Amino acid sequence: MSEENVPVLIVGGGIVGLSAAVFLRGHGVPVLLAERHPGASMLAKARVLSPRTMELYRRHGLEEPVRAAPPSVFLEATDVVRAQSLAGPEEYRGSRPPGGAVSGISPCPPALVEQSTVEPLVRARAEELGADVRFHTEVSGLVQDADGVGAVLTDRGTGRRTVVRAAYVIAADGHRSPVRRQLGIATDGKRLAHVVNIAFEADLGPALRGRPVGLGYLGRPVPGTLLARLDAEGRWVLMVPYDPDRGEGPEDFTDERCVAAVRAAVGDPDLEPRLLAAAGDGAVHTWELASWVAREYRRGRILLAGDAVHVMPPSGGLGANTGIQDVHNLAWKLASVLAGTAGEALLDTYEAERRPVAQLTCALSTRLQEERAGGGADDAAERVGRIAVGLGYQYASAAVRGQGVEGREGPEAGRPGTRAPHLPLEYAGRALSSIDLYGPGFTLVLGPEAGPEELPRTPVPVTVLRIGRAPADPGGAWSRVHGVGRAGAVLVRPDGFIAWRAGSWGPAAAAELPAALGGVLSH
Repeated sequence: MSEENVPVLIVGGGIVGLSAAVFLRGHGVPVLLAERHPGASMLAKARVLSPRTMELYRRHGLEEPVRAAPPSVFLEATDVVRAQSLAGPEEYRGSRPPGGAVSGISPCPPALVEQSTVEPLVRARAEELGADVRFHTEVSGLVQDADGVGAVLTDRGTGRRTVVRAAYVIAADGHRSPVRRQLGIATDGKRLAHVVNIAFEADLGPALRGRPVGLGYLGRPVPGTLLARLDAEGRWVLMVPYDPDRGEGPEDFTDERCVAAVRAAVGDPDLEPRLLAAAGDGAVHTWELASWVAREYRRGRILLAGDAVHVMPPSGGLGANTGIQDVHNLAWKLASVLAGTAGEALLDTYEAERRPVAQLTCALSTRLQEERAGGGADDAAERVGRIAVGLGYQYASAAVRGQGVEGREGPEAGRPGTRAPHLPLEYAGRALSSIDLYGPGFTLVLGPEAGPEELPRTPVPVTVLRIGRAPADPGGAWSRVHGVGRAGAVLVRPDGFIAWRAGSWGPAAAAELPAALGGVLSH
């Protein structure tokens, strides 16, 4: 067997693992990504990339490719129905919210694109940035010690095995996560149902009756069945609950039973659906309708992300977005520790910051799922909730310094621990958003009347910008939206979150900066 060394090994090549590769390469960290499947799954997964996800992709050269990609079939198939069968009388009908207006709070509206379309774009970007991406490659034998993690990579096509030594491992290996199971990390939450996916092609025009239905909550063939458009006209996926406690399993779903289930769900006993390979191998694909969060996000040098640490119902389309934001939070921290500019304890803030977000998001997704299935959905409330869990939360960890990480009124714009707010600015004669100013390092933004720009010696380099000069603030709103005076200062982390701020920048505040930055970096 050959041997290789790499700073970060990523286990899992779904959208979260691929995004991690892009973000780490954006910080100059060499990565090796291994995915056991030969390619992306065509099954319905995430279909809405949130404003926050698009902000992150914008920073890493992915916004334009994603927006240029073919849109999701849900762009036109906007309706959600609840009925016994698709052809039967409606018990409820509404519209899936497209994401809502965000122009005042983000420069990036949501993108309605199939995950199966986005994943190849993210992979191409990761490879363009220099990531070593290996599909059809199995990871086994993870063993960690004080200095790193060893693993065996097996090419599933040739059988060739490689021993890899990594400083750190990111496990983005899905809801069944072999890595999480190997580590013995427990989860908190509940499993709502076991579900089998049946992908098929058929003309459902008579049952649709001209309705632009994208998603149906159905009572047949069993209560809790979901029918969703797949990736093109006439292609669908039926999601049917089954009960292992009654001895049911995926092996029971023969072709004949799958066809019968489709006919019952559609309400057409004469329908002749063509079954499709659900997961690339001809077998039906199973998953859990669940809502849970892992109790640990880190065990030594192994860190977990995405569905490996949180699973939520599909309503709201929040799972993949939350996972992408997980690895964006983690990437700069790993890069700092690997570079020796931050202490190992900085990695503990990953769980401290992201686990509460997952708990909040799981609660919202579960409520939306229950409302949709029960026919009592509030579309306006869903729009607000989706924006809030993507843009409105506040971190409370050792990587946030200074005033107000808690407040009875909740997070306010500009408070340490919150995402630095979006504000339209001008730089070198062109319009941009304030979020475009941040990363890959730390940025200190001074108000137009702040003191001199000279900085004391800091643990890491800090980019200094002065509002009113470069960049310009045509609306004069920077001080207000950041909660400081015109002489204030705001220190923004590489991930675009506020680490520290000062109401007035001068010698006293400048003297505080090295200690504040050192605290953020766990020195």
